[in-house]
Amino acid sequence: MKINFKIVIIGLFILVSCNPSTKYLSLWKPSTKGISEKAKIAVERSENTTCPNNDFRYVIHFPKEWKIDYTGTKGKSPKTCMNTVSAFYSPKANWASCSYFISHLKQLGFKETQKPKPGDIVIFFKKNNAPGHAGLYVGNSLLGPLMNHADGGNQPYNYEKHLLIEYYMLKHKYYIKYKYYTPI
Repeated sequence: MKINFKIVIIGLFILVSCNPSTKYLSLWKPSTKGISEKAKIAVERSENTTCPNNDFRYVIHFPKEWKIDYTGTKGKSPKTCMNTVSAFYSPKANWASCSYFISHLKQLGFKETQKPKPGDIVIFFKKNNAPGHAGLYVGNSLLGPLMNHADGGNQPYNYEKHLLIEYYMLKHKYYIKYKYYTPI
């Protein structure tokens, strides 16, 4: 019996598309071999995290009145995606805006890369080329590149690990591309 691996991979992708928290992806572990110590710490923090970062007190570009810890509060809070990802690198001096990150790459210690490594920040761009979402690239699986991210909400279920980046793109059709940024 000859196995067509292409059909097996497509079948796995369909299974994951229907339920991205399948056993395979929940058991998958990122490799931190060959990456910087900063990136290794960021990956480890992302793997140990269980909820979005709702503490905006340490955001370096917010005015004082916006620096609030929303942890445990109900209702509205600022978007958590970049606040969560940036805290993996800098918990006491983070940034909470994808636009701020893109316009201050060098000052924040990052540069764009075409060869992503675990610990790189992935930014999703809308049709008008505006950055709109962030995740932490944690590596490639058999099904493609994976990220850990906060989906913008402030509840524990708003933090996802090992999410297929291509699945995220399919699910959020207003994003047209994504780019990787590595620490320098």
